[in-house]
Amino acid sequence: MEKIRLGRSGLEVSPIAFGTWQLGGDWGATDEEAAVAAIRRAADSGINFFDTAQAYGFGASETILAKALKGRPRDQVVIATKGGLRPIAGGGVERDSSPDWIRRSVDSSLEALGTDYIDLYQVHWPDAKVPFEETAGALAELKAAGKIRHVGVSNFDADLMDEFSRTLPVETLQPVYHLFRRDIEESVLPYTKAHDIGVLVYGPLGHAC
Repeated sequence: MEKIRLGRSGLEVSPIAFGTWQLGGDWGATDEEAAVAAIRRAADSGINFFDTAQAYGFGASETILAKALKGRPRDQVVIATKGGLRPIAGGGVERDSSPDWIRRSVDSSLEALGTDYIDLYQVHWPDAKVPFEETAGALAELKAAGKIRHVGVSNFDADLMDEFSRTLPVETLQPVYHLFRRDIEESVLPYTKAHDIGVLVYGPLGHAC
């Protein structure tokens, strides 16, 4: 399968990524055997880009992905995950992009994914309680340490990406985008194009979130 460059990250990825939100249990029980088989079939078909998140079952999705990719040359797959959501008592999550939680989340994801580095680490949602320079500063340290190689954001608008980039350049954006949610066309996509930010959309077939 022909690869494309994911913006300024320089990552060479398949045009279609395999998303794993459905493997975290939010939508019901996961048939792990079928999930592993689907991931392996995708990899065998030329897809090298796999997107997950700590919050997809807090380790559940990442662990299944690791199981499916085990034994494949690490440099032949691009693994993207996300952090910055914390589970709360009684269910649900809250946004937490504090340096301490980000550091802990990266280590947790590395363990669940069974790897010593993450190709692309994304801040899952903007956290109004934590200054961007603190979050970005922690990610810059993790990047320097070799734990993550590229940094992106998810669900950020153009102004927030611009603010975050004052400390650490945003390399990718993951927004919702489909036929009935086209608002990113107004300012977000022009911003990403102007700054060579790679875009990997979620929900392309439509959803209510």
